Amino acid sequence: MGHKHIVEKLVFISMLVALSIVLGYFDKMIQILTVTPAGYKLGLANIVILTGLYYLKFKDALLLVILKSVIGGLYAGSFMAFIIGLSGTLLSFFVMYLLLKIARKYLSLIGISVTGSIFHNIGQILVVTLIYGKGIIAYLIYLIPLGIGTGIFVGFMVTTLTTYLNKGEVFKTVTKNYRTDELEELNEV
Repeated sequence: MGHKHIVEKLVFISMLVALSIVLGYFDKMIQILTVTPAGYKLGLANIVILTGLYYLKFKDALLLVILKSVIGGLYAGSFMAFIIGLSGTLLSFFVMYLLLKIARKYLSLIGISVTGSIFHNIGQILVVTLIYGKGIIAYLIYLIPLGIGTGIFVGFMVTTLTTYLNKGEVFKTVTKNYRTDELEELNEV
């Protein structure tokens, strides 16, 4: 890949990171204005993450997730909130990546998003349990139904977004060097 393509790729990933940070901040504001369980958010930034997983190669999507987590963690309020968020994000990322690679023919983006959302909650609860004890596992009774709902929302948004972006010539031109080899197959499913 030439220097120009490397710069284009970094700019593209940086734009996705910035968008995920803005959506994450907006998500935090929505959380403050609504009545939800402590720390629960819609996961608007995950629209960008799942879209990145769909279009980017693994290492580029992982870079997107790590940068989003680190930069987003700077305004999370505490190191512990960062660690808890990162644990859920990474577990969710790897599960969704595997589902995109293995089960995409059988599972829609909504199904992948729901599964990712549930595993995000599980990852966070596992870390909190390691730190604070077993009692927190009961919180999953509330988090899993919420995860299903937010996963459906995020999956629907990503399905709509990718359908729209796949029709646009500008986006195809921008991402042609960054797409996974399997993307054309995925779009046919």
